Amino acid sequence: MSETTPDDTTGGRTGGARHNVPVFGVPASAFRRFHATMLSPDDAVVRGEEPPPHPTAYRPDRLILPGLPGGQTNSGPFSELQRLGESMGFTPVVVNDVPDDPERAEDAEKLPPRQPTVAELARALDLAGELDSVARTIVELLPVADRLAAPLDAWEVLQRARQETDENSSQVSQWSLCHILMSAGYASGVGYASGVGYASGVGYASGVGYASGVGYASGVGYASGVGYASGVAAPGSADGRMPVAFHLTPSTPAGHRSPVVAILDTGLGVHDWFPVGNTLVDRDPTVEDPRTGKPVPVGLRFSAAKDPERSGVTIDSVNGTLDAMAGHGTFVAGVVRQHCPDAALVVVPVMYGDGAADEADVIEALEKLIIWNRLRQQGRVDGPPLDVLSLSLGYYHETPASVGDEAGLFAALRKLRCDGVCVVAAAGNGATTLEFWPAALAPKPVIDETGRSVYAAPLVSVGATNPGDPAEFEHATVAPFSNTGSWVRAYRCGVGVVSTMPTGLNGSLRPALHVEARPGVPARSTPDPDDYSCGFGIWSGSSFSAPAYAGHVAAAMVGLTLEVKPEARIAQVTGVVDNLPAGPRGVTS
Repeated sequence: MSETTPDDTTGGRTGGARHNVPVFGVPASAFRRFHATMLSPDDAVVRGEEPPPHPTAYRPDRLILPGLPGGQTNSGPFSELQRLGESMGFTPVVVNDVPDDPERAEDAEKLPPRQPTVAELARALDLAGELDSVARTIVELLPVADRLAAPLDAWEVLQRARQETDENSSQVSQWSLCHILMSAGYASGVGYASGVGYASGVGYASGVGYASGVGYASGVGYASGVGYASGVAAPGSADGRMPVAFHLTPSTPAGHRSPVVAILDTGLGVHDWFPVGNTLVDRDPTVEDPRTGKPVPVGLRFSAAKDPERSGVTIDSVNGTLDAMAGHGTFVAGVVRQHCPDAALVVVPVMYGDGAADEADVIEALEKLIIWNRLRQQGRVDGPPLDVLSLSLGYYHETPASVGDEAGLFAALRKLRCDGVCVVAAAGNGATTLEFWPAALAPKPVIDETGRSVYAAPLVSVGATNPGDPAEFEHATVAPFSNTGSWVRAYRCGVGVVSTMPTGLNGSLRPALHVEARPGVPARSTPDPDDYSCGFGIWSGSSFSAPAYAGHVAAAMVGLTLEVKPEARIAQVTGVVDNLPAGPRGVTS
């Protein structure tokens, strides 16, 4: 029997720091969609006496390599991976670039159109040199036809690369698994029961709450009189999404500078606060392909049936229940708007209705956002560049003690920060001090690809507090589900938050009690728990603490002069962040 306790992050081998096991869920629907698997510390391949990895969800058929596909940075790592493939029985195939194919060119009219890749856009816009060191190549590992062995596993390939390749040629320290990221806001929903939650270190125990929004604890009140947020008393849970009566119009913009806030989330639904055509809302940002003049979307584009912000029923088509994260992006946008009415919102869909996102999709969106931003900074496209990026998603890394800012999506975030964009990331809802990424990058120095420290805008990790008097913010208490630790640099309210919801969301749940009208007696009913035609809801999670902080940063920039040069923008936003209150006394450093 193993002597390793679930709290031991080192596998009991080195006596290192211990953390609570994070309460974290990846639903079964996400595992199916992404063909993902779990990295188990009990049977994962390790090198020598290194400690076992932490559990994490990832794609076993993919690796992320440094460099723009076809670029100078990528040539060495890709060659090393090809060499490994020869001995391990697989062929690496780049999936985020399309080589010139004469046959495809001849049959172009017969084939469905495809969107240009980041590499193609970068080359066409003369930005390939600038992106080469920060972009990433997504590689699929295809087993050779006559291979007779256990299924390929990207973790084993990565460990072999670390064991057998030379860092100078392979840059293996910058290789990464393709992780599954999850939203940092929770609501109950179908798909979580058979999915995940770190519980015993071996795998997943039943997720983070299920069915809490289906009945209302005997119909007497919401959650036995505790309030809407049914999970606030239970460490690790942050559910409690519900409709709420709230009559408020957003404050009128002051008419000064409109700071630009990008939100990577599920998208943006229909709501009066975000009318189509409004100059302060871009719900589908694009980059124009100079070769064709056609717009290329920065984020994912969902069909109507799969849009978590439209019907909100994309996972459980049998029962017709709302997705666990339906409306999440609209809710986040409303939080930013409440704190900064002047903010110009750039909404980039990357997350599905179950709250999951493929790291490859997030990387692609960030790289296109870099291009979107650079074109504005260079004056090649009209409009102001980005000021703030809000992220309400993340994951727990398999080797948190050795994470560098070059792996996976971190390099793209570093580039945005070097271009003057303040990144605000949710700290997660795991009720642990274990680092949640990318928020845990906050205290790390920003290092470029040569190992030199570089000047960059802040990345702020934001945990959740309970509601309280804003004037007494320093005395606020941290929510029991919120992650904490020295890596969490700020806190904002993340419990019982009220914000916008798409007015078209109305799932199959019905009131727990309904009595038809009778002569002299009106119809009586408990509320419909998933009818958001009222346009507002209440929800909990550090997902909503991050956009509150992002809104505060943006609000502080409204009256400032618009800077164009990255160095000036970095200095400006750093000054803003330094002057904002961090959080409860004794919690933040």
